[in-house]
Amino acid sequence: MEIKEALENFPLRIALTDFCNLKCFFCSNEGMDLSCKNLRNIDYGSLEYLLILLKKKGLKGISLTGGEPSLYPQIDKLLTLVEKLNFEQTFFHTNGTHLTPELIYKHLYKFSKVAVSIHTVDFDTWQKLTRGPRILFDRLMKNLEILAEHSKKGDLLVEIKVVPMKGVNDSEQTIKKVLDFCSERNFKFKFLNFEPISEDQIKFETTLDFLKAKVEDLGGEKLPTDSSFRGQMGYLPLNWYRYKNVKGVLIEIGCGHPDVCKNCYQSNEIFLDPGLNLKPCHSTDRIFPLKELIKNKQDQKILQAIIDSREYLKTQPGRGKNIWGN
Repeated sequence: MEIKEALENFPLRIALTDFCNLKCFFCSNEGMDLSCKNLRNIDYGSLEYLLILLKKKGLKGISLTGGEPSLYPQIDKLLTLVEKLNFEQTFFHTNGTHLTPELIYKHLYKFSKVAVSIHTVDFDTWQKLTRGPRILFDRLMKNLEILAEHSKKGDLLVEIKVVPMKGVNDSEQTIKKVLDFCSERNFKFKFLNFEPISEDQIKFETTLDFLKAKVEDLGGEKLPTDSSFRGQMGYLPLNWYRYKNVKGVLIEIGCGHPDVCKNCYQSNEIFLDPGLNLKPCHSTDRIFPLKELIKNKQDQKILQAIIDSREYLKTQPGRGKNIWGN
């Protein structure tokens, strides 16, 4: 794979920080070592250098995540840089509790998509999932209303992410409340079946067929299948549904499945952790360090590391691993 092909076809997904203000018991921390939680923020100067380099080489999209990216100390400065570089696609993934009106009105409404992981609109259930206090839930709801101002006008795609877990937030009533919440605010809904990170979480596992049945029972209309994702059909096929006036997707991540691992190379984002390491596969510890390469301005070696990380995915490193923590 050539660097131009990689940068034009795959967004750079950046975990800005390991810090998070919630304690979700099912947190995957983007496949990063959980021992790093609440310890690292990505070095701004190094990230700025990398983004400018990759934009010049053809990078079209970035996806900002964490931890909770809004906790990143230089978030305003970074978002100003992102706007200046004028990427074709800009995604922001958040739990929504630490957003501010200023952050939304100044920066995020200009993004291609803001994806908010809420998992429920009921406080008691949300607290069980996140261990967060009422004040953060109320702030989340207030921030969603501000985002709705832009989604209702059609100038911002707001995606509501929900991972139903068996016996926690998978009831018909809970899912209906989320769907109605999205319908009233012109939000896109995104349901992902739960995939365990450790063996003790298997009891919470759900299936894609279960989610489809729930949404269809609630009146969701199945739309024509869009089975292609970034030009291939074996990884993250999108099952589109319409509920009242809004559309959304039901997705099975499928890590470890042979077909998924085979196609991950052709579809998965380029992932950078807060330590400036490329981490191609959530199911393994393999990394490609960039910190020293950036420090020494070794541009060709930085680009080669990106190519090498893509080639590593060809080896299907996560094949057969149905628990991320294996």
